[in-house]
Amino acid sequence: MGRSADYTIQGFLYQFNQTLSELLKAADDAVITIEGIVEDIEVATFAGTKAIQCKYHETQDRYTPSIIYNPLLQMMKHFKSNPTAKISYYLFAHFPNDQVITVSLDDLNNAIKSKNKDLKDLVLEVAGVNVDEFLKVFSIYITPKYDDLMAENGKLLEALGYSKLEVETMFYPNAIQIIADLSIKHDVKLRGITKIQFLETLRQIRSTAVSQWTLALNTRKVVLDTRRKQLKENLNENVRLRHLVIFPKFIDKFEDQIVLFIKSFTDKYHFKVSHTHTPLFAIDVNVNLFDEIAERLVGKDVIPNHGRPVKIFSEANFFREPLVQKDKKEFVLRLIRWEEYKNIAINTKPDDLFVIGDGEKITLNVRDVNLEFLGAEKFNEIKYMMGISNAY
Repeated sequence: MGRSADYTIQGFLYQFNQTLSELLKAADDAVITIEGIVEDIEVATFAGTKAIQCKYHETQDRYTPSIIYNPLLQMMKHFKSNPTAKISYYLFAHFPNDQVITVSLDDLNNAIKSKNKDLKDLVLEVAGVNVDEFLKVFSIYITPKYDDLMAENGKLLEALGYSKLEVETMFYPNAIQIIADLSIKHDVKLRGITKIQFLETLRQIRSTAVSQWTLALNTRKVVLDTRRKQLKENLNENVRLRHLVIFPKFIDKFEDQIVLFIKSFTDKYHFKVSHTHTPLFAIDVNVNLFDEIAERLVGKDVIPNHGRPVKIFSEANFFREPLVQKDKKEFVLRLIRWEEYKNIAINTKPDDLFVIGDGEKITLNVRDVNLEFLGAEKFNEIKYMMGISNAY
């Protein structure tokens, strides 16, 4: 498991990888739902539903039945309400050292009798469940450790005709990102996908997804290096209009480093006479922080045009070209708050729109615009991908 992933992310990535495994092994028309109505993963076919809960216990040296009481009670609760439904319940669990685990009638009855205060409500809801019948439709599988599961999924993708390099640099991280994106949709009906739909979506993506999920994979370096190469061609062009939308919520040390990032970008991509298109930065911050950033930029001799000659925002002033005297430009960037940017009329679309960080869904008209998502959480990684620095 990648060092950058905490235990919460680790649990989600384990679930996403199990989902990917189910997708790649499923029949073409089976519907796989991530975090469905029943369990973490649901595989629905004409024969019925396979409901799967995933539990990853990488640091649990010794197995005791109480560790899995919670998922057992949740499954029995659903079974009690749907005793005649065609649902098979599966617990996919990993414990170190290849521990052999079985679930017996005694284990189920002990779960129902649990005195754990955190399970009190579940115990009450499960009272009266037919344990014998539930056990007939329940199975537990001990799954591979994370790295082995990831390797298995890589081989399944290679079996579809992709090279090992293509899998590592594009198709595997993008597969995880597709699943992560589905998992956060509010409507459970929108969290389902068939194998055919999944593979078609995967084949249409031509750049490597960069997000908290893909950067938490143990292929993090490969993801960053690949994204850097993908961005290099356009970033090396001198005459190119670039807009950068920055969502700071999950960016580490945003307030400390935003000014240095903007200065580094302009020093790299807007310093030549041939750099005729002024870059635009739209930042999702409040007015006070926006003004502070503008003042700090001025203090670094990186003069922004924020479209306010005095107080009121002026589109005409914002989009005018800078005066140039002896190769010194009046301003070197346009600076605007995201709330204003998304509502103004932009007569000249950018060549490139970089969306940095994790924020609201982009609803702008991006037809004929090269849209690049960089969902990293550290400016060092963003600067590395954008060719501003050579290390992260």
